[in-house]
Amino acid sequence: MIRAAVFYNDSGEIVSCKTGSEAGIYLTAESSEFNYILFEDSPETNHKYVENEQLVDMPTQPSEFYEFNYSTKSWDLQFSFAQQGKWSEIKKDRDSEEFGTFVWNGFTFDCDETSQRRIQGAVQLASLDTSTVMDWTLADNTSQTFNATELQQIGQALGAHVNACHVKARGLRDQIDAAQTEAELSVISW
Repeated sequence: MIRAAVFYNDSGEIVSCKTGSEAGIYLTAESSEFNYILFEDSPETNHKYVENEQLVDMPTQPSEFYEFNYSTKSWDLQFSFAQQGKWSEIKKDRDSEEFGTFVWNGFTFDCDETSQRRIQGAVQLASLDTSTVMDWTLADNTSQTFNATELQQIGQALGAHVNACHVKARGLRDQIDAAQTEAELSVISW
């Protein structure tokens, strides 16, 4: 007959689950340094702990930033993980804005990496040849003609846009680092 044993420590944390013959499982269990419960079939042990020699479902994890505390049988916030998670959220929002669009003189320009390279190339050309004139496709797919001076100003606006995104992100990072509670973290947003 196949049997199973669930091994757990004194806090109720499940450390392993073994299956095998009844005699083999019994010998393994008896020689183990851990507490154990014997079962006829292999039980589901994911998201469970042991209490009073019974498998018990863990309560729902509030978020990925919580770790189960087997002593208290509750979820504890791991604040440094929550701060890292908030910073990841802010960086994602920063990148979304940085690589979205920017406005110069009422015109909206695409700002993805390819568009940034194209703008930088146009600025270089305009600085080498002041008679440069280019037709540019804007974010709304309309076309506009710009001269060399305007292209350089567009390049400056792009640089200011990127810098503003990073300045804002650094300020939010300072707020994240200064936060002491989950409530303080929750109000920090892009």
